[in-house]
Amino acid sequence: MARQWNSAALSAALALAVTVLNPLCYAQGNLPVAGNPGPRRLTKIVNSYPAPSPDGTKLLFQSNRTGVFQVYSMKADGAEVRQLTSMPDPSYGPSYSPDGKLIAFAHGSNGQSNVYVMSADGSAQRRLTSDGVDNSHPHWSPDGRRIVFNSSRSTPPADRANPDREQDDIFTIALDGSDLRQLTHCNTVCTYAFLSPDATRMVYRKVTNTPGMNWDLGEATRNSEIAVANADGSNERILTNNAAFDGWPIWSPDGKQIAFASNRLGPANHGQIFAMSPDGTGLRQISALPGSYVQPFWSADGQQIYAYEATEVGDDEWGDVVAFRLNPR
Repeated sequence: MARQWNSAALSAALALAVTVLNPLCYAQGNLPVAGNPGPRRLTKIVNSYPAPSPDGTKLLFQSNRTGVFQVYSMKADGAEVRQLTSMPDPSYGPSYSPDGKLIAFAHGSNGQSNVYVMSADGSAQRRLTSDGVDNSHPHWSPDGRRIVFNSSRSTPPADRANPDREQDDIFTIALDGSDLRQLTHCNTVCTYAFLSPDATRMVYRKVTNTPGMNWDLGEATRNSEIAVANADGSNERILTNNAAFDGWPIWSPDGKQIAFASNRLGPANHGQIFAMSPDGTGLRQISALPGSYVQPFWSADGQQIYAYEATEVGDDEWGDVVAFRLNPR
């Protein structure tokens, strides 16, 4: 059973040491360097979207270390990295089934991606969707019988060639690819949905038609907020009300907290991890470091939050998976 967490514990949850689980290492030399006194980065590898196994022994993530994003697994301490997919187009956004035997992920490019399921060792890959639109960010129902994902299939056909007019909604599908159900009717962009541990509610990111800020803190005509609704999509409620970009929401294992990332504290292209109650109250900051931390994912025992520590410079981006250890009550 997951440990229980109170507000005081979460507000002081960040341990002094953040564990980098997949670091890029550079040697320090003794020879003088002409011109720039510091080293020049030659690799820009992204290791992101961490997702722990239910038993806490392994971690999934996506990486572009081969030139194309693929799904990898490793031990929870960062050892024994193993590539699980080798597909021609990007494979990304992996997540373990509740029993740890299967992995859901998305595969595709250029606005056409599909949801796949495979065994935990990367074998027996099979496609669940096939409709020429973007189907991504798959996550499991608590009973492991269905997958929740976002899809652009609700975009009117006349608008599908224009990314600015894309609409995404939340859908759910059975593991054999049958019984597709639409859960939201957002008429905008709703993505990255997670069902609550008791399967009665879901949390997701929603783009609202109100002025806000992009990830680089530039002004935008729309805004990204965190929403919660019943598991069937009814009774939607916006939890955040901030001009900043709020995204990547996820439930705590006990269902009493929602973690998410936001750039509300700046600077540009920098996120920090926050937590709040499912009714939107009790907002508090989890990470408070100079770096940028996004894509949080709670460990099954509630003792850690995994995240992507990102560095963005111009159009370049690189980063690694890190783990924040939380202090129990």
